[in-house]
Amino acid sequence: MLVNFSVTNYLSFREKQTLSLVADSFKELPDNLFIRRGYSEDEKFLKSVAIYGHNSHGKSNLLKAFKYLQESIFSSFTRGQFADDITIEPFKLNTSTLSEPSTFELCIIVNSIKFRYKVALTRTAVMQEGLYYSQPKVRENYLFERAAQEIRVSRQWNKDNHGRIEAVLPFAKPTVLFLSVLLSQQGVTYIQEIGRWLRDNQIISDINFRELHAARTIYSNPDYRSLILKFIEIGDLGFTSIFDKLDKIYQAKPSFEMGFLKIAFEKEIRDFELYTIHPVFNESKKMVDKIEFELLKNESAGSIKYFTIVCLLAHAIRHSQLILIDELDSRLHSLLLEMLIAAFHRPEINPLGAQLIFTTHNTQLLGDRLRRDQMVIVEKNEWGESSVFRSHTVENPIKIGKSLEREYRKGTLGGVSKKIKKNLGPSLFDEID
Repeated sequence: MLVNFSVTNYLSFREKQTLSLVADSFKELPDNLFIRRGYSEDEKFLKSVAIYGHNSHGKSNLLKAFKYLQESIFSSFTRGQFADDITIEPFKLNTSTLSEPSTFELCIIVNSIKFRYKVALTRTAVMQEGLYYSQPKVRENYLFERAAQEIRVSRQWNKDNHGRIEAVLPFAKPTVLFLSVLLSQQGVTYIQEIGRWLRDNQIISDINFRELHAARTIYSNPDYRSLILKFIEIGDLGFTSIFDKLDKIYQAKPSFEMGFLKIAFEKEIRDFELYTIHPVFNESKKMVDKIEFELLKNESAGSIKYFTIVCLLAHAIRHSQLILIDELDSRLHSLLLEMLIAAFHRPEINPLGAQLIFTTHNTQLLGDRLRRDQMVIVEKNEWGESSVFRSHTVENPIKIGKSLEREYRKGTLGGVSKKIKKNLGPSLFDEID
């Protein structure tokens, strides 16, 4: 479970910016929360966070920062054998930041243990790195701490792993993350659990062949299919599966054995092809037949995206994973998006704390689908620096009953282009209900 993620001096983020999934104390929309009693008593976390902001203000960069950290952790050790430099993009719109390190910090809870990982990178070296852990009612302790090439390892942790931690210290070259080195080993206490959590997270920037292939693979597994079909049913897009097709043939012609049908439709079953059903009408507008279309060949980009997203969501829900999706609302009807978010929050669908972070421009979600602490704004100032903040804070609270959508579109919450607002004129914003 993600507690928070921070980034400093990377892409459009100059100062440290933090995205937190720790819930505020107010009581609205309790289904949107997950209560983690295993770590500390009644600690509450958000099941989802919606990131709003004007185009080019840095919403996608926040997801890119998370993806960069994830990929670096898994590739640094392998890449470091062949490359001398670290590929990193610090904030480029200020001369003082070009030579400063980019910093990332991740705090997660895995199996009731809270882990915090922090790393500072330049193009030529890992400047700082540290992995810390804490358990319920126990203060935070370090597993390892690094300052350039000086690495301090917990004696007890090294002892518990029979000296294997210190044995691999030489592999942590100046441009190689020590966490990446540890992940290359088998059975290191805590490391495999952290690696599994990081590896299983999904970051979706667009629906392409990779995501479609993953969706089909997930759909082919019966462990996920009932949940996927539930999403498909409530989405009202007219989908039916190859198994629905076989059932209908079997019911119409009971003389056929199901075993024979499975042999006859071996390819379709293997590929788990998905169809949509459409009615066929005569000249009098009377339905006379039905026709099936293959989803991936004949249906709209929106329908294909919806199918892909619900497959990935089903996988995340079953494994209590984090999924990050850029522009979730693109190609989806606003009501379909509302339904998708509402379903994700339902305890009977998402009971184990899967989390969703998504960027969007859809303001209808701000009606009664999201809590005030689930709305995160990304805003860029006149110097090109992006900042990340919640719409509702102790310093700037939003009263219950106040329209988040209206306040956001008026620009009072941030994340709206001041230039566009000025050119449109205040009267237009005053008319927004």
